[in-house]
Amino acid sequence: MKHTHAVTHSLITAALSTSLILVASPGIAADALRITTPVSGTIVSGELYIAGTIAGDGEHELTLQLAPQQLGECGSAVASTTTTVSARDGFSALVDTLTVADGTYCLVAVADRGRLSDVQADIRIDNEILRGFIQLPTESLPEPTDGASAIEAAVPAESGPVIAVAAFALAGILALGVAVYGIASGRRLMRP
Repeated sequence: MKHTHAVTHSLITAALSTSLILVASPGIAADALRITTPVSGTIVSGELYIAGTIAGDGEHELTLQLAPQQLGECGSAVASTTTTVSARDGFSALVDTLTVADGTYCLVAVADRGRLSDVQADIRIDNEILRGFIQLPTESLPEPTDGASAIEAAVPAESGPVIAVAAFALAGILALGVAVYGIASGRRLMRP
């Protein structure tokens, strides 16, 4: 009887120890809270759409954080948002990446005061084009000659309107000449 009692006691102790290890294990916690979007290695800009699932019932307080990643390690959070989510609906959120510097980040999700967590690493933020830092190729203007630029020398600013009026007047005179020629030619053809 003593032997059976000792075996039963050992089995109960082993079961309790295993359940405590499983509850405290980050691998199990990561399965209960999972970031599904974005995936590791994604390059994002502007509004970052984050989605995922959370196991269990009821509502959970969820915090999503962006933390700079250096040498494979996640640093302190530089942007975060907290919301209450329903386990059966999953979760989704938007984070404005324009508030942080470009670089590689960890996306960290934490729920129920740290009991559940998941990390998505290698999220690359690249807002260079949105911030307007990309310089498109352009042609350079000619170098100034004799105190005025080559463009100003070719068409002085004050002569622009004069040239436009002259061009329209010349076009009008030419159109009038074509019309008179057309009428005169038509009358010659109509004579018997």
